[in-house]
Amino acid sequence: MKPEKDKKKMSKKTKIIITISIILALLVGSVVFGYFYVRSKIYSNSDISDITTEDSFEEVPGITNILLIGTDARDLNERARSDSIIIATIDNNTKKLKLSSIMRDTFVDIPGYGEQKINAALALGGPELLMKTIKENFNFTLDKYVMVNFWGFEDIIDGIGGIEVDVKDYEIPEINKFIGEVRDVKSPPLTTPGLQHLDGQQALAYARIRKVGNGSYERTERQRRVLDIVAEKMMDVSVVKYPGLLYDLLPSVKTNIEPLTLLNYAYTVSKFGELKFEQLQIPATELSQGGLYRNKGWVLLTDKEQNGKILNDFIYNDKPYSSEDIDKDHFNSVMANYNALNNEYKQQHGEPTHIEENDDELDKIEQEKPSNNTTDPEVPKLVKVPSVVGLSKDTAISELNKKELKANVKEIDVTDENQSGKVISISPGVGSEVERGSEVTINIGKYVGVEIPNLVGESESNAREKLRALKLNCFVEYVTDGATEANNGMVKTVFGVGTHVKEWTEVKILVYKYVNE
Repeated sequence: MKPEKDKKKMSKKTKIIITISIILALLVGSVVFGYFYVRSKIYSNSDISDITTEDSFEEVPGITNILLIGTDARDLNERARSDSIIIATIDNNTKKLKLSSIMRDTFVDIPGYGEQKINAALALGGPELLMKTIKENFNFTLDKYVMVNFWGFEDIIDGIGGIEVDVKDYEIPEINKFIGEVRDVKSPPLTTPGLQHLDGQQALAYARIRKVGNGSYERTERQRRVLDIVAEKMMDVSVVKYPGLLYDLLPSVKTNIEPLTLLNYAYTVSKFGELKFEQLQIPATELSQGGLYRNKGWVLLTDKEQNGKILNDFIYNDKPYSSEDIDKDHFNSVMANYNALNNEYKQQHGEPTHIEENDDELDKIEQEKPSNNTTDPEVPKLVKVPSVVGLSKDTAISELNKKELKANVKEIDVTDENQSGKVISISPGVGSEVERGSEVTINIGKYVGVEIPNLVGESESNAREKLRALKLNCFVEYVTDGATEANNGMVKTVFGVGTHVKEWTEVKILVYKYVNE
């Protein structure tokens, strides 16, 4: 039996587990939060010193994803948009931690509510609808979440004694604008740029600023930077502070993860060694376009298919994002469709305007929610034919299916090999309104080679130039029979006119050559 003093003293490994538990509780899944919350409801005088060995912990195999949600709600049960959306990944295959942030203005299809900013999903249906929205738009499944409000964020920072952040000069006015936004007693404003100590209010303001630098893109970078700094600093916090810190956080944190599972996550991460986060931003800058759109205010229009692939590759295939892998033609096609709809809106209603994100706007979304009353007469729903020109056949069919349209595929001959297998045209035309379930004809290019042109009567030099432009080689044979001064150097015959041949096939032509006897 171990001496009593050894029971009281935590091993270094156990402290790491507890430390990681706290980090995961605040950043990756509220790990110890669930444990202490349940214990406080069942037992009195719960004490962190009860955890003294690793014997009760188990590693969690494979990849675990947890949705981290930040909200400005004072009460976690009140309706509020999500201010930050981050997928935290514990990858026990590669021994890595990852943070993938989804920008709050990303324009998506929220199930049951149509196209809206993704940050509205939380207000309309809670974490469950937000997770469903991510699944529907990015083909990424989530079933675990942790939600923290601003009060909790500030308490986290204050509980660890603040953080050190390198503040840029252009960030200071916006930081000062948000300091103490949810508190009666406000922290002092910042006055100078550079590396400085931020308390909870100041750190929250730093993480929230949007309208400077690279806007929302830089904002998500700040949020991930703060999480990284907090994770590092938590390793130095005395375990004596853990119970008090967690107790203060209880009203500000909500999760659906079981306590024992949370502790196993912590134990799993303790095996990774150095605590570092790999990070990703969705949508990728090259696959998004920001601006005022229809009656939705300022949004980020995205190529959801490609962004979803990037997200899945990053988390499940451990593949970093590279702009070299994107399909620019597909992205341009998606944006062309959005732009066409936006231009149509401008013609009917004028220029789009900014929308205030408040309760009135959420009420409007609720009111415009499609009715599920099946007793009403069914009204044909119209959709606009999307722009799929230039896409591959399979991709085009997928885009049409998303609009609940059927594809009637036809092949047409093309002489440009680059057009082979791609959509050349679509009927009805792009932007046309048709009923859901309608059939749309897409003409797919079938490469048939180059048609040999009729160049009779052309000069030899013109004939050579035209054949070269068609990617055909020219073989010239000179003939004197029938040659005169007038037709000297002109093409008499082209062999194979009207037939199709492969590029750079040699085409034989006869050219008059006048000989003055």
